[in-house]
Amino acid sequence: MTEPERRVGWWHRLRPMTRRTIRASIAVLVAALVSVLIGVLTATYTGSLGPHAAQYSVRLNGEVRVDMGPLGALIIDSPLPLNLGADVIVKEIPAELTAPGASPVAGLTADLESYTQFLANPEAAIDDAVQGLVTDAVGRSVLFLSVLLVTVALGRLAAHGVLRDAVRSAWSRTGVPALSVTLTAVLVSVPVIELTRTSGGVGRTSTILAGTPLEDARITGRLATLVDHYGTYVVEAIDDNTSFYAAARENLLAAYAADPHPLAPDPVDVASPGSDDSTDSTDSTGSSDDPDGQDDPGGPTPEIADPGDGEPASAETEAAAPEPADESAVTTALLVSDLHCNIGMADVIGAAVTASESDLVLNAGDTVMGGTSVESYCINAFAAGIPEGVPVVVADGNHDSRTTTAQEEANGWIALQGDAVEVAGLRILGDTDPTLTSLGAPTRPQREETINAMGNRLARTACDLAEQGQGIDVLLVHSPYAGRQAAEAGCAAATISGHLHRQLGPRPLGWGVQYLSASSAGAGHGTPTIGPLNNPAVMTVLRFDTDTGLMTHYRLLTIGTDTSAEISEWRAWPELPPEYADVDVDQE
Repeated sequence: MTEPERRVGWWHRLRPMTRRTIRASIAVLVAALVSVLIGVLTATYTGSLGPHAAQYSVRLNGEVRVDMGPLGALIIDSPLPLNLGADVIVKEIPAELTAPGASPVAGLTADLESYTQFLANPEAAIDDAVQGLVTDAVGRSVLFLSVLLVTVALGRLAAHGVLRDAVRSAWSRTGVPALSVTLTAVLVSVPVIELTRTSGGVGRTSTILAGTPLEDARITGRLATLVDHYGTYVVEAIDDNTSFYAAARENLLAAYAADPHPLAPDPVDVASPGSDDSTDSTDSTGSSDDPDGQDDPGGPTPEIADPGDGEPASAETEAAAPEPADESAVTTALLVSDLHCNIGMADVIGAAVTASESDLVLNAGDTVMGGTSVESYCINAFAAGIPEGVPVVVADGNHDSRTTTAQEEANGWIALQGDAVEVAGLRILGDTDPTLTSLGAPTRPQREETINAMGNRLARTACDLAEQGQGIDVLLVHSPYAGRQAAEAGCAAATISGHLHRQLGPRPLGWGVQYLSASSAGAGHGTPTIGPLNNPAVMTVLRFDTDTGLMTHYRLLTIGTDTSAEISEWRAWPELPPEYADVDVDQE
């Protein structure tokens, strides 16, 4: 036996199938490692940086460089391991979804608000970019691994199953090893040199940023001068925003800790419907106008027969719905609306979900400002604030777009689009708003349907489902003008909306009950929803009896402009008239 044979004798004593399995496993492992490396180093992502589109790419230079074009660049040491860094090329402010004739002044105001929102909470945009780069890296790795394995398989087929012998024969030819090594070195070294190239220590730090996460950042070009002159305002804005919402969150948790009945009402201490000012039609700004300039579209309600011979509910005849005896038959929901990209409220909303032990979140729409692709960080920030495992059902509003809907669904939210869904024991129906409103641009259609026509369609759907024994517990739409028809017809026990930035109800409407949520982010007339609150932010906790699908109680969570948190007493939800059971076949 020769010396080489003695050294690998243990290998040849293995069964042929075992050797093939080991070789294949090692080959796949090596291919996977190479694929992951290439996938990570070539990953790119197009996201946002304030109102700008931005191109993110991975580097191996241990730096994060934000290139602002002619203004200069901001360079910081990367916090990532393995000397990983990133290049961020800031591009134009996209003109998507901007209607002809839009006011340029209003557009510039919206851009300024986007800058302020980003600077007040940059973590949301950073998390968005990291998630995008990771997703792209995974996709590229899988693609490259697939191509590599298919190439090896084709090579084996071309070599008639003796690929190793073919490679060994080719390698033994004169000049092949040297040429192969040279070519490999060139192919590897050129991208590696580019990926590892650093800034060379250019730029200077700014004393304005001392004590902030950017205190060691190097700034080049005109950008350094801008930071010196305006950086103080930016730092103060970040500090004010962070401290405001941190205090609001702590105050809300403290209010819950002091509340004698935080999760369920005391049966002997529940306010009756209409015992407070919750039915007032004024918002936090004292205005009763439509904030988007959209008046009631009017028009007839759908021609749907009344559910019975009785009279519709009235404020004089309503009574409190009984609290379910079995707590396991209760679903608690937190209702929010008109967030308008105020991501400072994200952690506050998350704290409300946790403290109230809500089973789901109902979002009545207008989560962003204009429905643009660069507002994805708004959706991601709100989604990250909600505790894991709590579903979110959203009815997009007139400031949201189909792009917004896709962003919400990418975060696992359930976006209502005309079909009923069952979540946490409730059957919920709704749809996206048929109109789109951007700052400085008139409201315009998103599809060939008016708000009133949408309301008629949803009412017919709700009544059809009721006849099939699948009655709707909640009709969730952004505009109240698209929710009244189902309530009046008695085909949805409760209709919930937002849009007007003021609380209205709960009040009897036809055979149902209507409720309008105020803004959960302090939105009001002419006041931005960024930075510390300019108006109170209101969330609503709703309790449902899942055996009947009916609402029983609700309470308001109000965050004031001084970070105060107020939790109202539990209030009884108006009881439906007895005749409603003639439509809701589940009650028969």
